[in-house]
Amino acid sequence: MNEPIFKGRALSGIRGLRAWAGLALAAIIVSLIGACGGGSGVGVGGTGSFAVGPISGLASVIVNGIDFDDSTARVEDEDGNTSSRTVLRLGMTAEVDSGPVGGTSSAPTAVASSIRYASVLAGPVASVDVARAALVVFGQPVATTPTTVFDDRLGAGLSGVALGSGVRIYGSFDVAANGFVATRIEPAPASLLAPLVRAPVRNLDTAARTFTLGAATFSYVGLTAAEVPASLANGAFQRVRASPFPVAGRWLVLAFGAAERAVPNADAARLRGSVTSFTSSALFSIDGRPVDASGATFPDGTAGLALGARVEAQGAVVGGLLRATQVNVDGKNGPSDEIRLLGLIESHSPAQQTFVLRGTTVFYGAAGVRFDKGSAADITAGALAEVRGALSADGTRVVAARIRIGS
Repeated sequence: MNEPIFKGRALSGIRGLRAWAGLALAAIIVSLIGACGGGSGVGVGGTGSFAVGPISGLASVIVNGIDFDDSTARVEDEDGNTSSRTVLRLGMTAEVDSGPVGGTSSAPTAVASSIRYASVLAGPVASVDVARAALVVFGQPVATTPTTVFDDRLGAGLSGVALGSGVRIYGSFDVAANGFVATRIEPAPASLLAPLVRAPVRNLDTAARTFTLGAATFSYVGLTAAEVPASLANGAFQRVRASPFPVAGRWLVLAFGAAERAVPNADAARLRGSVTSFTSSALFSIDGRPVDASGATFPDGTAGLALGARVEAQGAVVGGLLRATQVNVDGKNGPSDEIRLLGLIESHSPAQQTFVLRGTTVFYGAAGVRFDKGSAADITAGALAEVRGALSADGTRVVAARIRIGS
């Protein structure tokens, strides 16, 4: 059994925070009971496949262009707790272990054995700038793009995000911009006692016991040596939970966590995210995971390959290193231009010309929508439906272009 992902204790040495930190820690411990386990699902011989990236479709689960059958997959949240496939949503960052990839080159498929979804940031909203498509969460700047998915509970996308509310951000850290790029934003409980952030460490001062993650400074003075990971070093990704408010300009670390799971050995792997370290076009990292691209082809060229660039790399993984055979500098940040959803209709609102499919609101009233089978009259809760469409301008729903009702 693996160690719990987070471990820490109350910051009893900080005056005025003793009682609060104890309650916060208790909440963390309760939420992390049972967070042990979670093997790779891929043998050391590299007999399977592995993919990391935002969920771009739910037909079962589509990540990096591969349609993974999730019907028998073990699903875990970012803390290693057992979850359910019903909570998977567009734009979530997911790690998928599976068997070999089959299907066709244009429509690859695989059977997922495990799926782990993880956010990169969660906490209170300090500011929202709709004109700049940006916000600040937990002291961190967050950029949104036309492909950022907004949970429909936020109403009108970014303009529906309220100051002081809690949000959860899925996406990646842009080293060049020293901030985050969101693939999905959803509400988080207002009672969130321990905001979290995942980013590479900078300005580590082991004497003062401080460091920066992104735009914020953190202090771990209240933790024992055993509670500080040996991996704490400049450039290394860390994931921390901290106090919901700073003290003397510093956020107080309550617990460190595993920033990422090591990439398992796999015959076929696809990583999609931001370049977080760059030595050359032959050696770089994607969201902290090392890539050897010395033998890779670059269909888009290498001119755009730099810190902060959005890339997708595919190849085999040996000893945690992706030996890439192809690298694409695609610039995309979330779901592709066409989104595919497949499942049973959960609810239907005829007046709004919408229905909910795989937790996603679908608008079917756009001009030119085509029914490959059935009609609008056949849309009803419980009916099987397949939708192909695009993300709406506010990011809160899928605008259907083609709909098929029934098998």
